Amino acid sequence: MSQLPDPEKKHEAAETDTPESDPLERLNRGLSQWERELLSEPRPSSRPRVADLGRFQDLLHASRSVTGTLDPNELLIRVVDAMIRIASADRGFLMLMHDDGKLQFEIARSKDETTLPPGEFQISWGIAEEAAHRRETVWVPDAVGSSLFQDRKSVRALSLRTVVALPILNGGRVLGVLYIDSHSITHEVTTEDIALLEGFASQVAIALDNARRHEALRDSKNRLEIENSNLRRALKEEVQYGLLVGRSPAMARVVELMEKVIPTQVSVLISGETGTGKELVARAIHMNGPRREQNFIAVNCGALPEPLLESELFGYKKGAFTGANEDRVGLFEAADNGTLFLDEVGEMPSSLQVKLLRVLQDSNIRRVGDTVARKVNIRLIAASNRDLRAEVDAGRFRQDLFYRLNVVPIALPPLRERGEDVLLLARHFLDQFTKQQQKRIPGMVAEARDLLLRHPWPGNVRELENAMARAVALADEDTSLEPNLFGLGASITRRWDGQHTLRQTMEAVEAETIREALRHCESNVSRAARALGVSRQHLHNRMNFHGIRRTRLLNESGGQ
Repeated sequence: MSQLPDPEKKHEAAETDTPESDPLERLNRGLSQWERELLSEPRPSSRPRVADLGRFQDLLHASRSVTGTLDPNELLIRVVDAMIRIASADRGFLMLMHDDGKLQFEIARSKDETTLPPGEFQISWGIAEEAAHRRETVWVPDAVGSSLFQDRKSVRALSLRTVVALPILNGGRVLGVLYIDSHSITHEVTTEDIALLEGFASQVAIALDNARRHEALRDSKNRLEIENSNLRRALKEEVQYGLLVGRSPAMARVVELMEKVIPTQVSVLISGETGTGKELVARAIHMNGPRREQNFIAVNCGALPEPLLESELFGYKKGAFTGANEDRVGLFEAADNGTLFLDEVGEMPSSLQVKLLRVLQDSNIRRVGDTVARKVNIRLIAASNRDLRAEVDAGRFRQDLFYRLNVVPIALPPLRERGEDVLLLARHFLDQFTKQQQKRIPGMVAEARDLLLRHPWPGNVRELENAMARAVALADEDTSLEPNLFGLGASITRRWDGQHTLRQTMEAVEAETIREALRHCESNVSRAARALGVSRQHLHNRMNFHGIRRTRLLNESGGQ
């Protein structure tokens, strides 16, 4: 075994051999032997290793990937896949913090970049919740052998080895938790790995916040579109009771009942024939109540097929069905803190009746294709031209939903039962349409007023509105309206002419009434029967008696 030379003797020899003028040699003489040997050893390169460069490139690629999309679903997939790749883990999960302060599972992925089936969603929730509570990374290199976690059932059941849970923090607020684990220690997670993952988590927080803001803006845009559509409709109608106010006892009872329910939050069920003004009542209740500053959203449940009605009411997630190219809010969300009016609720399919009942029970909705429940606060007003009690008895409408809707029932009378209100409404429409058409029309002749009072109005206020619009359009300037301008056909309730018996006169009146109802309802026998207040079979029998054929009426309408 060789010995090292005496450094002092070597130092003296150096003094005689080296010229005094060399400054490097003078510095060297001041160093000890082990210091000179240390300096002479090859020093490691300051450039990072190739493996380190690869990992930094992975991190850069991952950061660019997550900040390169604003789609929430795509973002979550990119985040979890990147986490698995950076840490060389087996599985990755992402949980988001909801308003109730609880973590909710969002996505699970495996290292082959596939979504895990629901049966493989088990994770150690305790470790994830610990990371969220402490607001710092929880890193367990060997979960099975850890004294802190080995007693937890989830750790033992899953045979977890490496587990890392990182909180996603934005301004000190926990947005969620990133969680990765492995069942074997094929790749040991190091402190350098944790540093990279924490740096990536900070990028994820920014990306999530941006995606949420973008989603909120898109939802706001959807809501504004719905609000603008409803506002345009509202501008055409009276904010106060308007057309609902009348002198008839029937309408006085309606207004009295409205004034009692307006300041409350109870559900209201409005019944009445088509065209009696059910939406006007609903809008008046909203616009004069405590929610007047919020949205009034109306939808006709009988105008849309079941799949379209469901997505319209509840909204949908991107990819939920063909054509769902982006997330979209539904009418329940658009009406949050306001009023939702479900017109013709009796037409709602039974499957949607169940979902509507659930909303009324717990005030939560789920968009089509989504797993997240969203809280809504709405006042519900429903309307139907059907007898919902009879629909319940027939098994076509859920009894429990009927009782939820029918907290306060309001029955609107048909126009034929409102007496002199017909002339009040006619005067209102005359003023409205003369302004629109810029005409000077002083009023109506006595025969025209008499015709309006005697007409049965199967189409109710809507039919009267159309008749007045036609009369104003056809009238000459500065000329009062004549009976022939209303387009009401022959005088349905004509006086006895002295040539026919009472039975003959009544049968003629009935025949013309049925024809007019069918024309108004576009030859739909069911609608005409409801408008006339008789059963469909009874109307068929009377049509056969009078020889009235739907095809003939359609041809007559087409030729006009």
